[in-house]
Amino acid sequence: MKRRTPSPQSSQTQNGATRPALITFTGRLLTLQSIGLIALAVLAAPDAPIANHEWREVWRAGLYITLAFLSAWSGLGLLRLRPTAWNLAMLVQGTALLHALALYRAEERPFYIYYQMLLAILIVVNLNQSALRSSFPTEIISEVDEPAP
Repeated sequence: MKRRTPSPQSSQTQNGATRPALITFTGRLLTLQSIGLIALAVLAAPDAPIANHEWREVWRAGLYITLAFLSAWSGLGLLRLRPTAWNLAMLVQGTALLHALALYRAEERPFYIYYQMLLAILIVVNLNQSALRSSFPTEIISEVDEPAP
C-alpha cells in the first residue's frame, strides 16, 4: 500500500481536499499577526489604577485583542477552507490598516505601526492572488430568476 505524501505546492486539509500553498502561507501569516497583536495589547494596556487620560490605551488594548481574535479566527478559517474566511481576513486587514493610518496621522507614530502596515499589506496582496481568491466565494447575494406565474 503506497503512502501518499503532500506535494510542496499543496497541503492536506482534514477532509482530504488539497489547498494551495499560498492559502497555507497566508493562514500562517494571519496567525503570526494575531500573536503580534496580543503582544501589542499587553504593551498598550495601562497599569492599574486607570487614570482618566489612560482610556485611550484601554481602548487601543481592546482593539488589539479584538483584532487578534478575529485574525486568528480568519487564519484558521483559511487553513480549513471556510467560505467566510476570506471576507473576515480582509475586514481584519482593513481595520488594522485604518488604525495604523490613524496613529500615523495623529503623529503618535509608535515604532510598531510600520511593521503592522507592512504585514497587513503583505496579507492583503496574498489574499488578492487568483489562486487564493478562487478557493473562496466572495458573492454574498446572488440574483435568482423568479419563474413567471
